[in-house]
Amino acid sequence: MSTATTKPIRHALGLPAGSVRALLALGVLAYLWILVLRPPTAEAEPEIKERAALTFVYMQVLMMLLLAHFFTAHGRSIGSTVSKRSPLGFPSGSIRFLLLAGYLGLAYFMYVNKPPFQVPETGPLMLMMTVLLTCFLVGHFLTKIITWLAGGTIPAWTQDVQAWISLIGLVLLGILIIFRMVINVSLPLEKQIDLDVLESVLAGIIGFYFGARS
Repeated sequence: MSTATTKPIRHALGLPAGSVRALLALGVLAYLWILVLRPPTAEAEPEIKERAALTFVYMQVLMMLLLAHFFTAHGRSIGSTVSKRSPLGFPSGSIRFLLLAGYLGLAYFMYVNKPPFQVPETGPLMLMMTVLLTCFLVGHFLTKIITWLAGGTIPAWTQDVQAWISLIGLVLLGILIIFRMVINVSLPLEKQIDLDVLESVLAGIIGFYFGARS
């Protein structure tokens, strides 16, 4: 009498379920800390302060989206129900602890030090949020369609392509933030490069991946 064996489910890049999402969330949290630790100086031009505030607020929106997804995904697409190991192979619950502790620490640091970030104009911010929400929904529905066409299982190549694109987007977003804070602010205002659109696209790519895993 033969016994059927169940083929183990492969997750993105062959890592435990939720690993790529953990890297993305930790990366965005690290970028928020960088922005807070290197705010514009009091002598900076108003336009520089406005752009820095826009970046910070937008990254906050992205971070809250990632946190909400990561915590609610446990038990569905992250955790022992779908994977034998926790994200990145860390002890169970450690990624959630790091994210929560890092974000609460950020909130406390801002409360104590009060970095000079003001609420930016609603027009550019609404455009960025629209891009982020659109990318999230496109990722969700596109992956649903691919899964349906593939017979109910997400193909490994789809997971890997989505994962690599999102991780590359994360790295480029970090380079963009550093460029904005170090190089762009050192240039005369008329020679500074407007990075808002590119920043929105890269953050949207990260949102796309979280939508794809929702």
